Parts: sequence; structure tokens; C-alpha cells
Amino acid sequence: MTLWGRVALAMVLLAVATVGAAGLSVAYFGGGGLGLEALLSAGAIGVVLALVLASFVARQLSQLLAAEAARQDAARLALAESEQNAQAIIKTALDAFFQTDLDGVILEWGPQAEALTGWTRQEAIGANVVDLLVPERLRDAHRQRRQKMLGEELGRSAGVRFEASAMHRDGREFPVEVSATALRRGDSYVLNNFLRDISQKRLAEEQLIQAQKIEAVGQLTGGIAHEFNNMLTVITGTIDILADGVKDNPSLASIAKMIGDAADRGARLTSSLLAFARKQPLQPAEIDVNALIREIVQLLSLTFGKHVAIVTRLSSDAWPALVDRAQLNSALVDLAINARDAMEGSGTLTFATSNVVFGMREAVATGVEGAGDYVVIEVADTGPGIPPSIRDNIFDPFFSTKEVGKGTGLGLSMVFGFVKQSGGSIEIGGEAGRGAVLRIYLPKADASALALANGDERPVVGGHETILCVEDDLEVRQFVTVQLESLGYKTIVATNAAEALAIAGRGTPFDLLFTDIVMPGPMNGRQLAERMMAERPALRVLFTSGYAYGAMHAQGRAGQGIPMLTKPYRKAELARMLRRCLDPAIDHAGDPIPLPYSVQPELERFVRKNSQ
Repeated sequence: MTLWGRVALAMVLLAVATVGAAGLSVAYFGGGGLGLEALLSAGAIGVVLALVLASFVARQLSQLLAAEAARQDAARLALAESEQNAQAIIKTALDAFFQTDLDGVILEWGPQAEALTGWTRQEAIGANVVDLLVPERLRDAHRQRRQKMLGEELGRSAGVRFEASAMHRDGREFPVEVSATALRRGDSYVLNNFLRDISQKRLAEEQLIQAQKIEAVGQLTGGIAHEFNNMLTVITGTIDILADGVKDNPSLASIAKMIGDAADRGARLTSSLLAFARKQPLQPAEIDVNALIREIVQLLSLTFGKHVAIVTRLSSDAWPALVDRAQLNSALVDLAINARDAMEGSGTLTFATSNVVFGMREAVATGVEGAGDYVVIEVADTGPGIPPSIRDNIFDPFFSTKEVGKGTGLGLSMVFGFVKQSGGSIEIGGEAGRGAVLRIYLPKADASALALANGDERPVVGGHETILCVEDDLEVRQFVTVQLESLGYKTIVATNAAEALAIAGRGTPFDLLFTDIVMPGPMNGRQLAERMMAERPALRVLFTSGYAYGAMHAQGRAGQGIPMLTKPYRKAELARMLRRCLDPAIDHAGDPIPLPYSVQPELERFVRKNSQ
């Protein structure tokens, strides 16, 4: 039986005893024959019973009151703990919390709200949130939206989430995400709000959109350049034939030369477009870095104006570098533009070159590909320098110290990627407040590379081998066929990878696969070469393309890169690349056979590297 049940039973017994005593009294005084002694005895028993029952009831009531008091104390303690937990959650939340009534008057203001907006709790409590946080030009619209929201959302537990512009105490605006829920309190409601600064999120979204725009422009540029290079291949190739035919007629020869020069300018234009889009495969060659820097300085002098002085300290004995000329040009221009921006359009920009020989320890510390000879290019400015706190992030994609809209944060990361891909490294020097120095280390070009680079004056040499030419463009295919046959080669043509595989499947003999990389259909030129080399390990391969993005990193046998002839090209370039592919001796597995003349240079290189 419950405590309340026992109290009720005792009350009933007390009432029965009282009624019994009253009945005895009535019987005695009414002459019912009841004796005085019996009456006194019954009365005494009733009194004792009443006292016992009353004492029992009192004890039970006391227990009830104590239990109720304990329950109320526990409820008050739980409420206090709940409020403490709520305050702890508010204080430790990552987002700013504030509470308002339905009129927008602030009732609670968390510490994160103080940090985010600049308004203290004392200043915020009692103020209207619209006047405190909403920019003046947006207040009317905010009030209307708030009233509409209150009419639709009151009583809904899900609440609302929206983005808006908030105003800091110092007057600056910043984007925020607001999460608001209505909580019933008595006959009304209060609104609990969490505020989150989404400035970094907006910046990341803008950078992503910008990167996507750059990617889209790059894809479009690359596609246009590919088609344009196909046309230029025919023009530049046939102009050589015309020039040979009119070489005895000076007036016609000058016209042919004029056409050839215009075609060369068109080729340089498409090369620049591809370099801008970063879709051009690297074509490392021997580069005179001093000559390239002089060309860049001449261009920058016309662009930067007289407030930026450009100084050169070029070593007269600087080694030639093995690097892609167009990409190095783009990288140095990017560094120069960054330096100009850092100097705010006024200061001194310095280009310097030197040589350095790294042992293995120095190579590892610098981050270059290996020990050996390297060319150093320095780009220095007199700007504020690069603080040590951001030097570890300076080459990260999308990292930028410029204002929003004044840079994508991709320039230095592209320079870093190009230099590393070239087998070199880049490091940051200088001191904060005294300017920045960026040093590019590039591998020195070997003498063999010089001979290849300067081979333009060598006579054109043909051959008698059989070449399988795979080209989807009709005009380019016809041009290549004519050029190959004029060089003495036997030619087999295919318009796509499927036709080429069918020719090879019939057992048709050929010595070299000359294929465009970008072709319609499920298989591109790189995949075609891999398929054929798997069945014919000794097959020689030469790639060609005017736009090889997505298929340009083709690795051949034994880790050797397959040569590529970039469109547009002339007959002499085609002839040299064919002999470069066909002349080296290889075994039945397709591996190069070392020739006697290659032993001495390798020995000298080994001795030089290990004598450091």
C-alpha cells in the first residue's frame, strides 16, 4: 500500500472511532441502559484509538511532506544543472549564440557572439538585434522576412536556416549563416539563434568557381588550339615544298617566306594559348637562360612602367638549362608579376643567374632530383618580403595573400609543379621587411642535348623503313603521307586506332608507329601504342599532337618517355624525330642496346658526381 493509501485508511479508522464514541454518548444520555463505567471505558478506548490514529496520520503526513520537499529540491537541482549545461554548451559552442523575443530584443548573448560581432554582453542585452547586426540598407527587408518567418515557423521544432550579411561593431560586413528555432516560454515564444561566419566558405566557393572557369577556358582553348594546329601543320609543311619550287624566283620566294613567317607566328600563338591553359606537354630542350631573361626583361620594361626598376646580374658563364622554354618563360613572368604586386608598383626587380654543383647531401636538402650540375635563377624584389609564418604554405594551391578577386592562388603552385616536373626545385629566401628572393634550380643540359637542339642546320635525312601513320584529320593525313614518301619511307595509313589494330592484326610488317594522341573513338593514341607494344615489344613509337591534355604523360618501355612531335611541324623536324626513334639499336625485348660511345660520358658523369 502506498503512503497516501495508509494515510487515507488511518483517517477512515479515526472517523469510525469518533462516530463510535459519539454513538455511545448518545446511548448513555438517551437512557439506553448503558452504564457509566462502560461509557467511560469506551470513551477511553476511543480516545486512545484516536490518539494512535492521529499520531499515525501525523507521521505519514510528515513523510509525505518530506518526500515532496526532497522531490522539489531534486527538481530545483536538476533545473540548475540543466541551466548550467545549457550555459556550458553555449559558451563552448563553435557558433555564436544569442536569444531574442518575438520583437527582436536580445535576451541572451554568448561569448562567441561577443568575439564574432565585437559587441559585449552588457551592450547587447536589451538592444534590438536588427539595429545591432543588420546593415542599415538591409534592415527593412530583414524585418519583413522576420515577420514572415515568425508567422510560418512558430511552433515548428525544425526551425530555419538561412544566409545573410551581418555587420561588425566596427562597421564592416561579413557573410553569416543563421540557424533559428522558436522555443515556447509561458504564453509566448523566444528565438534561439546560432550565428556562423562563412567568409572562408564563400572564399573557397569563389576560388572553386574561378578554378572551374580556368579549367573550362583551358579545355576550350586546348580544343581550338588542337584544330588550329592541324591546319598549321598542313600550311607549314606545304610551304616548304612551295619554297623549294620557287627558290629560283626571288619575288615568289619572298612571298613564300612571308607565308611561312605568318604560319610560324600562328604556331607561336597557339603555343601561348596552350601555355596559358597549362595543357601543353613539357618539351625540355637546351635553353640559354641569360638570353631568355633578357627577352623577358625587355617585355616587362614596356609593361611595368618606370616606377619598377628592373636590374639583371647574369653570370657570363651560366650553363644552359634543360627545360621547356615556354613554361620557364611563363614561370618567370608569373614571379615577376607577383614581385611587382608585392612592391605595390614601385621598387626594384632583380634577375640573377649562377651555377651550382650539388652533392647528394645538398641535393636532398634543396629538393632537386639528384646530385649534379644545376643552373640557378634568382628573382628578387624590394617589397615587404614573405613572413616565415606563411612560407610553408606559399606554394599550396589556392593560397594567396592578395585581396579577394585579385588572384586565384594558383600562380606559385603552377610554378612549383613545373619546376619539380623539370627535375629541379624552388626555394624562398630574403627577410621579412627586406624583400623576397625566389631561387629556381634547373638541371644543366648535357652536350648531347645541345647537339640535338642545334640540329636545325643539319641536312634532312630520310630512310627506307615502313611507317604506320595513324591520323584522323584527312588533310593532315594526306600531308604526312606526302612528306613521309618524299623522305623515302613506305607508308601505311589508318584513320583511327581500330583500323591500326586491324592492320597489325593481319600481320602487316612495319617498323614505327606514328600516331596522333587525340583521336575520336574509345582508344586514343597513347592507348593504341601501349596495346601494340604489348604485342610487339621492339616496335618504335613516335607521338604527335597539337593538344595532348589527358593523354600526354605516356611512358614507354623501361621507363623511357616516348618522343612526341608537337604540331605544327616542318619536314625537317619530322625527319629528325623519325631518325631519333629509328636509329638507336634495341634488342628483341625493346630495350636499348648500349653503344660504345655512351660509356665514356657516363663514366665521366659518375666520377664527377661522386668526387664531391
